[in-house]
Amino acid sequence: MIHGREAERARLAGMLAAAAGGRAQAVVVRGEAGIGKSALLDHVVALHGAGPLLRTVGTEAERDLPFAALHALLRPVRHRIDALPRPQSAALRTAFGQAAARGGDRFLVGVAVLTLLADLSENGPLLCVVDDAQWLDHASADALLFAVRRLNAEPVTVVFGARAGEHPFAAAGVAELALTGLDAERSTALLAELRGEIAPAVRDRVVAEAEGNPLALIELSGMLGPEERAGRLPALTLYTEATTPAGRVETAYRERVAALPDRTRSLLALAAAEGTGALGLILRAAARLGTEAADLEPAEHAGLVRVESAVLTFRHPLVKAAAYRGAPLAVRQAAHRALSDALGGADVEDLDDAEDRRAHHLAAAATGVDEALGRVVERAADRALRRGAPAVAAAVFERSAQLSEDRELRARRLAAAAEAAAAAGQLDRAGRLVVRGDRLTARPELAARLAAVAAALEFERGNAAAAGRIAVEAAETMAATTPEQAVALLGAAAEYAWFAGDGEVLARASHLMEIARRHSDVPLGNVPSVVRGTELLRSGDHAAGLELLRRALAPVGPARPADVLAATHTVFAALRTGGDSEALAAADELTRRCRAQGRVADLTHALQLRIQARILLGHLPEAEADAAEGLRIADAIGHSRRARNIEGVLSLAAATRGDAELCEELARSGTEGGLAPGASWGGYALGLLALGLGDHRLAADRLAALWAGPVGHTVIVRFALPSLVEAAVRLGDPDRAAEPFARFEGWAHNSGRPWALAVTERCRALLAGPEDGERHYLAALDQHEHATRPFEHARTLLLYGEWLRRARRRNDAATRLRAAAKVFHRLGATPWFDRAVAELAAIGAKPRDMTAEQAVDELAVLTAQERQVALLAATGASNREIAAQLFLSPRTVGYHLYNAFPKLGITSRAELSRFDRDGAGSAGRHGPGSRTTAYTTPDGRGP
Repeated sequence: MIHGREAERARLAGMLAAAAGGRAQAVVVRGEAGIGKSALLDHVVALHGAGPLLRTVGTEAERDLPFAALHALLRPVRHRIDALPRPQSAALRTAFGQAAARGGDRFLVGVAVLTLLADLSENGPLLCVVDDAQWLDHASADALLFAVRRLNAEPVTVVFGARAGEHPFAAAGVAELALTGLDAERSTALLAELRGEIAPAVRDRVVAEAEGNPLALIELSGMLGPEERAGRLPALTLYTEATTPAGRVETAYRERVAALPDRTRSLLALAAAEGTGALGLILRAAARLGTEAADLEPAEHAGLVRVESAVLTFRHPLVKAAAYRGAPLAVRQAAHRALSDALGGADVEDLDDAEDRRAHHLAAAATGVDEALGRVVERAADRALRRGAPAVAAAVFERSAQLSEDRELRARRLAAAAEAAAAAGQLDRAGRLVVRGDRLTARPELAARLAAVAAALEFERGNAAAAGRIAVEAAETMAATTPEQAVALLGAAAEYAWFAGDGEVLARASHLMEIARRHSDVPLGNVPSVVRGTELLRSGDHAAGLELLRRALAPVGPARPADVLAATHTVFAALRTGGDSEALAAADELTRRCRAQGRVADLTHALQLRIQARILLGHLPEAEADAAEGLRIADAIGHSRRARNIEGVLSLAAATRGDAELCEELARSGTEGGLAPGASWGGYALGLLALGLGDHRLAADRLAALWAGPVGHTVIVRFALPSLVEAAVRLGDPDRAAEPFARFEGWAHNSGRPWALAVTERCRALLAGPEDGERHYLAALDQHEHATRPFEHARTLLLYGEWLRRARRRNDAATRLRAAAKVFHRLGATPWFDRAVAELAAIGAKPRDMTAEQAVDELAVLTAQERQVALLAATGASNREIAAQLFLSPRTVGYHLYNAFPKLGITSRAELSRFDRDGAGSAGRHGPGSRTTAYTTPDGRGP
């Protein structure tokens, strides 16, 4: 029976009811040891009844075993794994050591867990209970939390129990239920139920010492003899020297364990070291120590352990801690050696990860260097990494380094540990490992590996210049000897240098890339051309640079690049040449490959690149949907730099619409640290926002500062220069526009992109005298007919319309201004639409009725995620296929469609087919003020 906790029980009962109604629930029940977490979790299980249940308990002994807790949790339903989508089932089987490991993706394991939980809930509301979550191995915790944060419309309740204190269970985004001590009245009632009559003075002392901790109440009162309970002797046995109730209880448990026979204490230490309670394994190991099952009896009689169904369970984790920590070092070492020997036997087929457990126990038994053992532990670390558990791998690699006396071997293992820690998002730990490894090695290739990690860490911290220098110096030692490995590092060095504006490092990277190309026995794809072209762009040689970058686009189409590195550089090349459609095609392919290969971390970058292309093309709703997904993933995997970049890029969409508050918020995040692309897109967005709102001086100042600043060399800032020209001309300061126009004109001429040539003519019109302006506007509009970038087209129409109004050609002006208003309306570009309407009003005209136009985009009523789901469903994809693409559960996909159907006025999935537009096209157009818009040209053509 639970005493008190009425509010907590009511909250948990409400969560079960909400989940049964199709709203997934998750909570962390947190409190000190003995406070009643497990009792409350038992209560939840009882409330749940006979429905589907998954339950496990984290154990301290398994914190360094990859996916140990997840394997224990899902063991009862492992027969359902093969029904998952193939990449997910393969990832989960690999994680559990049931399939050959080939470089698992820890986040794909999380997706698999999400799908499996959703599948299990089809049989009725599912309850998932994880106690002692503070002891979960990192890989299991990551996978479970990834899944929990994406549960939505499933009848699933997930309850974690976690101890507060030394090893906190970090579960950002999951609700908390903090347990505090019972009040004096509840504590007294519990004592009365447990112990009957106790003298008031003794009772009050026990209540005071327990501080409301139920376990302390039970154990401290249990230490009292009859005379003490009656108050005839002082209660001298209470442990006042411990500072917390849990500490007092553990001290009491240690004394109870110490009172047991030697053989029993030895067997309890062994059971605590084993961790899972597998009685067969414990007894096999015990036989090696000369103990047997009969030696457990004293502990069973004392109520410290129980054995049921071949599982040994300690009364409480504090008993397990007392049994292990209270044992001498020699006893603990002997226990670990015996367990390692037992795991090496022929009868452990039920333990899929026996080799990892064996390595764990061998390492725990070691006290000094042992190279043979170091190799065993290193192999365990390799397995953890291949299974998608980089945090665990980092710890195990580090332990293997400690076991080696050879400096270079230790350095190699520390390098592997640093790489794994960086992959797990443990940046500070990775940095410390790099420093330790660097002090040990004299081998260039090993120093290069450490430098690659150091460079990535510097970039994540916002120091792109340092990252570029570190990476290029490391690659210098590899270009001629290991060219294929050097290419990836040089590609990264070039990007770091590009973002930092470091022409010297870019030139070095380009030179080394050529050396690598000459020494490589296999084709290196388009990466060398993209790096060289980028370097030429930075140096100002636009003609040669753009030509090289255009050549790098050749693989797009039937022979798209097969690897993510080459595909990424194809997008870079397309964006830097102004090839928006090519950039979108390449980013689509890159995104598809990342999804198909389960490369969740790389997917955030792919989505960022696709967002850039979509915004430039005017596909704002799709860009927003991609941003929502990218930000969710970046948050889940701790990629804060990527999240800031996505927000910086997205700020340009908000600027287009004139949403000042959102634009400034996103741009502020993107420009934090002053690093491209977030800073360049965010800076452009702030300038465009001011221009759209009519603050020409602020626009000119912002854009001029952006151009003169550290990201002024980037292509997106090049794209911003025509806005600086317009702001300067509107201020009556055409001289201020001369240099930015010359820079843009040179780039546009060499790019040959119709939209860029059109914008060049528009700038010429702004700078020309009254008699020459129209010629340039007409030339611009002629180029726009063959161009992408609808927003730029509409801006040209607006400026030409204004010119015609000033020339008193009212009818011609009205035609152009109405066309501009139509595009701005479809894009939701409110301030620009308002300007066009104001210009029309100045000549006594009105825009055409936009009611019909506003109704064109039926998808406008959907949220970003509903839109994503609906568009994929329109292609004929099943809920399960959509779920696999978007890292959602199939049920959540169904939930979004259920909400979308009435909004769209449809009743069947077949009716979605009219929205299948393969990207952006007829659907996705609506009016000013909307947050989800897309584009077609005034005559109805898509871009």
